[in-house]
Parts: sequence; structure tokens; C-alpha cells
Amino acid sequence: MSKFPWWDSTLTIYNRYEDAQTHVISWFATVVSDCFWKATGNEISINNIALDTNTLLARIPKRADFMERYLWVELPNDSKASYFTLGVGDIIIKGEVTDTINEYVAGYRSSDLIEKYKSSPGCMIIDRYSNNTGTGRCQQHYLVMGK
Repeated sequence: MSKFPWWDSTLTIYNRYEDAQTHVISWFATVVSDCFWKATGNEISINNIALDTNTLLARIPKRADFMERYLWVELPNDSKASYFTLGVGDIIIKGEVTDTINEYVAGYRSSDLIEKYKSSPGCMIIDRYSNNTGTGRCQQHYLVMGK
């Protein structure tokens, strides 16, 4: 349990992997608890053109089953499910969900998952990741942002 009461969210992380030989796309899901989730943003106007800057932000506490992407992709496929990683293009759903992604079956594609959860409870496609687990941090975590 987190020492901060606002780290109260459970997240389901979907990691995308494309096999270099077969080009088959697989998704691996991991549920993590004691996370921070926040919707941020506003609208800015440049030369009378409105731009939406809405962003979702998540902080995930440091965990033993986390692996940096460059190491995770080298794991055999049957070991990938034992770890999770974070990277651009991965999907995070707020809450614990059990959906399976299969890019080759209508209704089960990643786009279907995003459509299902985009409003409530919320989801993001990661576009930024930072490993904030260095020495001296009061709450070591992984930071992700996305839309």
C-alpha cells in the first residue's frame, strides 16, 4: 500500500510486442495497484485555432516485476507475461480489466479496447515515459503520459 492516499488507483497495462520474425502482434496485460492517475489539460488558442492539450498522467510505484523495454523485448514470449514494461504505444486502462487484445479478430483489437474504455473509467495510449526510480526520491515511480 502506498504511503500517499492519492495513490489509490488500480491500472491495467497492455504491452504491445511485434515478433521480428513473424510480425505477429501480441499484447501482454499486467494489473498494478497503488498508482496515481490524473486527467490534466486545457485548451489553448493560437491564431484563433483551438488546440486541445488534454493529457492523462499516471505514476506507477517501483515494482520488482518491471523491466525496461529493451530488456523486455529480448525475453522469450512465454516469459514476457511475468514482467511488464512501459513504452510509447502501450495502453493503460484505469481499473482492473480482463479484456484480451487480438489484433486479428474484430471486436478484440486494441482500437476496440480503447473505444470501450475511453470515457469511463478512462484509458490512455502512452506517448511519454520516464523512469523516476533514482536514489533520493521520496516515492520511486514510473511516470507515463498520454491521451
